[in-house]
Amino acid sequence: MNDHGQILDPGTVRLERVLPGPIERVWRYITESDKRARWLAAGEFELRPGGRAELRFDHASLSAEKAYPERYKSAEGAQGVETVLACEAPRLLRLTWGGPDQPAEVSFELTPVDDKVRLVVTTRRLATRDDLVGTASGWHAHLAILGDVLADQTPRGFWSTHELAERGYAERMQVMDEYFRWSADVGREIRDHGGTWSSLLRRRLDASIERVWAAWTDPEVLPKWFGKPSGTFAVGGAVVLDLSQPHPTTCKIVACEPPTRLRTTWRYGDFGDSEVELRLTRGDAGTLLELEHFACRTADEARGTGSGWEVAVYYLDDFLRGLPQPSDIMFPAMDHVWTTVPG
Repeated sequence: MNDHGQILDPGTVRLERVLPGPIERVWRYITESDKRARWLAAGEFELRPGGRAELRFDHASLSAEKAYPERYKSAEGAQGVETVLACEAPRLLRLTWGGPDQPAEVSFELTPVDDKVRLVVTTRRLATRDDLVGTASGWHAHLAILGDVLADQTPRGFWSTHELAERGYAERMQVMDEYFRWSADVGREIRDHGGTWSSLLRRRLDASIERVWAAWTDPEVLPKWFGKPSGTFAVGGAVVLDLSQPHPTTCKIVACEPPTRLRTTWRYGDFGDSEVELRLTRGDAGTLLELEHFACRTADEARGTGSGWEVAVYYLDDFLRGLPQPSDIMFPAMDHVWTTVPG
């Protein structure tokens, strides 16, 4: 698992850690003042919705690094009062975050995994880019200390861990900024077909319709952005795609109307058959792409296919623009945005 958290949207970051269990012990380190003081901040929590949650920070007590960096001197002795929004011991705690004038909130979700515990910390509705980078870096360092404490190890340096994490999150945010700009121009729909569902993705591509069509249908071009094909490229023919997944994907070509429409069946591994339709429209400036994946069993399954195809179209767009393949750190954000599509 990558130590860096996942930036899900411009105001949301999620960090996941697998910690020594049992779950009741981790819960106590989140909710009890004396134990929480060893990795985050002291303060009494009223564990009920609407309850008061006090936080008294003393970063010098967390590790051997006692001196505050100059730019964080103002954080010395910081205190705050938050409000408990939800509490389901020992699995969920959700609080406001940043004080009464801030809309942000943080959740702690605990799940037992054999003799360990998966802890997911998600902070939402952060107001600015700097807030996200700073919050992510803070949680990164605090959770590192928590892991050391639970493992009965000497805590690593808080401020050195924070500094290294902050550089990493700033770099990741630059990548995510590019994706968020790209994502703003993507159209997404979940469609109900009366018992089955489809995902529909729309995106304008800065390339001619002939070039986009060739990217999808030319067996020499397809591997450059999607996967290696083999088989018969004709209506009624079957094509096997190697997408660098555990199982190949098999497609039967149902309809082909160059350069505007391609429809195929879609089978991956032991999953049932579905169908995918590519529709292209020539525009004054580039090509409008519509990609619809049919016959999903549930709306959530359709959201999953939509997310997967958004990854593919992002790769296609970068290929058409002559850019290197994009980083995979934006994939969780693609999953996240599809969870918000109504269906």
